[in-house]
Amino acid sequence: METKKRNTNPNLILSNHNRYLQKLLSRDKDIIMQDRHLIAINFLLFQLLVLLILVYNYIFSITKISSRDLIILVVVSCIFNLWTALELVRLNSIEKESSINKVKIEQSQNLVLTLRSKHHDFINHLQVVMGLIQLNQHNQAVNYIKDLSKDLIEIEKLISLKRPEVAALISSKVSGLSYVQSNLEITTNLEGLKTRSDKLISLLGNLLDNAIHELSTKEDKWLTIKIYEDDRWYIFEVINPGTISEDMTEKIFEPGFTTKGDKGTGMGLYIVKNIAKDLGGKVKLFTTKDTVTFVVKLPK
Repeated sequence: METKKRNTNPNLILSNHNRYLQKLLSRDKDIIMQDRHLIAINFLLFQLLVLLILVYNYIFSITKISSRDLIILVVVSCIFNLWTALELVRLNSIEKESSINKVKIEQSQNLVLTLRSKHHDFINHLQVVMGLIQLNQHNQAVNYIKDLSKDLIEIEKLISLKRPEVAALISSKVSGLSYVQSNLEITTNLEGLKTRSDKLISLLGNLLDNAIHELSTKEDKWLTIKIYEDDRWYIFEVINPGTISEDMTEKIFEPGFTTKGDKGTGMGLYIVKNIAKDLGGKVKLFTTKDTVTFVVKLPK
């Protein structure tokens, strides 16, 4: 009996994932538009019916509507209005899910572009290795392969994440920092992380942007990103060279406080703190004379 081979091509996997999300997004948009139109039409027709009943009774009836009939009419109207409100809540939930899928699509597309560029570069790397071997520069070829394998291992770590939008965000940020020595330490796949994609991307994006800006002011340019878990939390660490004085440690999460001068808004870390709090998590800052570490914990 033949067994079907599992496709492990990351480009193909992410492309299929994107197509699936795009179908969901298109379907959700259609559902939202159709249902909203139907709800609006039903609501208007029902209100018109109630109005016609009242007008007819006023014009053609000698006696007024009895209290019993009026109560029934009010109850029916309340039930219909409640149904309308519940349907609108359901549609808002679908719309929110649709916006989350849109974020996932955008981030996944960024990751696909990064992987394609890596694939293109890999051919160039193979040509370099072949040239070094032909020139009998075996030691240089070995060192070159070691550096290349480190890059491929980091890509493999990102691909293993069950939250592709996180992988896409980190990949897009790090790939644009050719002058920075990056290090990824990932020991979890985030499979149980239930945080909404837009919230998660906003939190991690602001955290990474803060670290990247600090790197632009330092001679020693390196960045370490750790993603792991314990019994209660999924933990994200962003570590970069630098130092923060003790008095600034208290103020750095306040709105409007910035060390970037005119280039900063002072809202990035404030947003990080508030999102972490809203998600039931927490963010902490640890600093030494040489390094700055932001630690975000999100509940399982």
